[in-house]
Amino acid sequence: MNIDVKTREAIYDLWDELSTFPASKAEASLQHLMERLARMVNAGGGYVLSAMRLSNRPENDPMQGWRAGPMFYFNGTEADRKLYRVAARAMNNGEPDQSSLNHIRNAGRFRATLIRDHVTEEFFDSEHYRKFYRERGISDTLFVVAPVNEDSEVYVALHRLGDAPSYTKEDLEVAEFALRSLVWYFRQVLLSFGVLVAGEPLTPTERNILSCLLTGMSEKEIASELNQRQNTTHQYVVTLYRKFNVRSRAALTALWLGHD
Repeated sequence: MNIDVKTREAIYDLWDELSTFPASKAEASLQHLMERLARMVNAGGGYVLSAMRLSNRPENDPMQGWRAGPMFYFNGTEADRKLYRVAARAMNNGEPDQSSLNHIRNAGRFRATLIRDHVTEEFFDSEHYRKFYRERGISDTLFVVAPVNEDSEVYVALHRLGDAPSYTKEDLEVAEFALRSLVWYFRQVLLSFGVLVAGEPLTPTERNILSCLLTGMSEKEIASELNQRQNTTHQYVVTLYRKFNVRSRAALTALWLGHD
């Protein structure tokens, strides 16, 4: 392992720090994760993407049943979010780009790659690369993908921007090692996104209410916190229980403890 002692210590500290975040603070923990990773490999931006595989897979589906789920942006903009929605719609309609197809072909195993080793030279001349990389000032990208179970994965992408030098194999090794032991953590992230157990991903409002539920707040307190009518909050809570296939807050909380 070609990782210096200082960086290894920073990775160990990151693992310890992530274990202190409560389940209700999924986005704060993702921000912390990406800030630390960016510092280690000199990244200027990136994202964490959830992916899930449909139980009923369409025939002749180039995505092999995989669909893009909720995404967390690191140093992202509203323009980035709009572009992601365009890309996700294309993928989910069976029109994936070369990079996405190559990721899917390797689904089911932990993997890490630099974009230059992941796609052909022609990809860098494509409309997709121009729109999603070059015009956004992204000069290089590395990917680390972690399966959480056979039907869900987490993608971590870290970007170099502007005239920053290209990533080295050592940079990739740092990111890969830092993320290799975090399947337990990514499981919690996917639960918070509503990907791992829920029948469909959660809306932003549902995620806010879920975070409040996991802190132990009453429905009355949640309604006050989110400036909602209590009846509206109650309906969201009922919907959350249905999506997670549970009947109580205790059963909902148990999911984060690894219980089905």
